Amino acid sequence: MSSTPVEDELRRQIADHGPVSFRDLMLAALYHPRFGYYTNLRGFGPDGDFITSPERHPAFGWLLGRQVLEVWQALERPRPFRILELGAGSGALAEPLVRFLRSEGVSDLVYTLDEVSPTLRELQRRRLTDPAFRWNGVDEPANFVVANEVADALPVHRAIIKDGHLHEMLVTVDRSGELTWTVAEQPHAALDAYFQALHVLPNEGEVMDICLELENWVESIARRLERGMALVIDYTASPPRDSLLTYYRHTLGSDPFVRLGEQDISARVDLRTLVRFGIARGLKAGAVAQRGLLYNLGFPQVQAHLTGMTDREALAHLVDMNAAGGQIVAVFLLGGMPEGYKPAGAVGRDWPEPGEVPSLPPNADEADFLGQWREAFGPPDGGRG
Repeated sequence: MSSTPVEDELRRQIADHGPVSFRDLMLAALYHPRFGYYTNLRGFGPDGDFITSPERHPAFGWLLGRQVLEVWQALERPRPFRILELGAGSGALAEPLVRFLRSEGVSDLVYTLDEVSPTLRELQRRRLTDPAFRWNGVDEPANFVVANEVADALPVHRAIIKDGHLHEMLVTVDRSGELTWTVAEQPHAALDAYFQALHVLPNEGEVMDICLELENWVESIARRLERGMALVIDYTASPPRDSLLTYYRHTLGSDPFVRLGEQDISARVDLRTLVRFGIARGLKAGAVAQRGLLYNLGFPQVQAHLTGMTDREALAHLVDMNAAGGQIVAVFLLGGMPEGYKPAGAVGRDWPEPGEVPSLPPNADEADFLGQWREAFGPPDGGRG
């Protein structure tokens, strides 16, 4: 396998300065200003990245719109109502969410997209035509902050327990010229402190991935959350463990040393620590699995409106306990909400029957079947469509 520009830079750094932190490797592989994975990501789906829940079905954004609408109502309809989406990807979450809010009468709306990838920002600009969308002012106050599968791409340190302490696993080059792991001789003070705060000590020899960036990331959300809610949705593991995954052309892997800058790298988010950081900044916190979140927001109503097999299969994945429905957790962080407020996404409520829900276009097999059906039997409405 040929070397990549990111790997070439990493090797030069190791040659000049010795072993490097995996945190620095992951940062460069994902966010290098010229060669990083997210810098050059062209989209999602067949030719792009891992398919997240909003990409899988537009009903995901539509359902989250109900949670956003409830916050707007609880705050007595602020003008404007400000939404901030972190890591907004292709705009697949923003588009149906705003369409839903418009259908519910939310007219004075500002939706800010904070996306590090220049290629994805360009994709968003072509896709998102509602005047509410903007790409500046990402540090301004917001009433609703949403981060879907963002925190798992924050760079992590890799560590191993030796003699009751955490020693960082560094990246070096072995005698055959291959990238490999080496363990620092001295314990890593910040990683030790991280687990002391958790009141958990992993077993001797256990390997884990720890995000020391998480505290600043939660701080940035708390700072921008004026009055309202932050909704963080991600794959989680508490306490941290060995959870590194790579993703390349729709294939999962676990070797972070190959295709540097060309494959995704992620590690599960420490749910317990994320919540603790939020509470430390004065926010109220709660969590529910993605399946519970979507059911509480009226998932069965959407399901009842969809009949195509493409739709139903994509929708089922969102609540499958063995897939996204059970592995992804939604964390609610509340600040300045009315006394006694409880998010509908956490506790549920009675929702009015929707007049229309978003759907996917039929897949190739369905489209072929429908075409044959119309050719054989004619349109079911007597020829009008």
